[in-house]
Amino acid sequence: MIIAGLDIGGANTDVSIIEYDAENNIIARISDFKYIPMWQKNDTLINELHELTDKYDIDFVGVSMTAELVDSYKTKKEGVLDIANKVMNTFDVPVYFLSKNGIIDYDLLKKDPLNVAAFNWIGTCYLVGKLCSECIFIDMGSTTTDIIPVINGINHSQGKSDLERLNTGELVYTGILRSNVISIVNKVPINNSMYHVASELFATTSDVHMILNNINKSDYINDTVDGSGKEIIDCMRRLSRIVCADLNLLSKEDIINICKYIHEKQILMVKKSLEEVVNRTGINTVVLTGLGKDIVCYEAAKLLNLNIINMGDTFSNDECTIAPAIGLAYMLHDYLN
Repeated sequence: MIIAGLDIGGANTDVSIIEYDAENNIIARISDFKYIPMWQKNDTLINELHELTDKYDIDFVGVSMTAELVDSYKTKKEGVLDIANKVMNTFDVPVYFLSKNGIIDYDLLKKDPLNVAAFNWIGTCYLVGKLCSECIFIDMGSTTTDIIPVINGINHSQGKSDLERLNTGELVYTGILRSNVISIVNKVPINNSMYHVASELFATTSDVHMILNNINKSDYINDTVDGSGKEIIDCMRRLSRIVCADLNLLSKEDIINICKYIHEKQILMVKKSLEEVVNRTGINTVVLTGLGKDIVCYEAAKLLNLNIINMGDTFSNDECTIAPAIGLAYMLHDYLN
């Protein structure tokens, strides 16, 4: 039996292909993803899904989504129904969806579409629960960071939607690649003085982390904000603009110092929300996953003196970046059995 777990995000669509033998042992696990900016390319989703999955002889498909929030949809309900309809038109095998109450079919989704809006983190909870029965998992991806308590191996989030989780500290809208740097800082240091930043989309965190060598070009999958390249010099040029400057006005050292400062502030953003969840739950063990697990999440947990489990010790780094898709595939297998 081959199960595909699909996590359809606003920017990235991730897939985990897991093959089981007759005794339900895993004999193969494959991870893949594709950059699909759904605010621009939602109409191409069916073709994109075929490209991701047609090479596999899939028996069952599980789907989670966060792309319903993109601004090509007027409402989240419209987004959920459009994405679900496209998925149903892609596959000729049974398709299930991840809701806040677990696995459901398409008929149940249509009765209450918001039940499946942005619950991909429940898949991660399921995966994390197999590693540690009581912990807080931190999953930093390209755009957002989930901070979710797990007790007795199951999700114990206080917030039950993205709106609620923004209030409880369980969702932080900062990521390794796509965050506008001015969402993290309003001033940056230059020559021992603090300069206000320009309120424009000049550079993203992918530029910051490229300059600091925290990521490489293969990680930088999102589009650049100015449409130019992804070399270090291009990233530095974009960073210089946040203070209305250029590479003639700022030195390489100036820009590196600005990036270090932004990195530190991003760590503190995550730390603040993590501390809120720790204080509320009393849990002092964290499980780290996602592209930002070592770059930001580890440093935030270390500042709070927490016990740290790195999912990268059990799964590959590539698998850690698509943890919701893997967890969903596991969930669907157990549901079917």
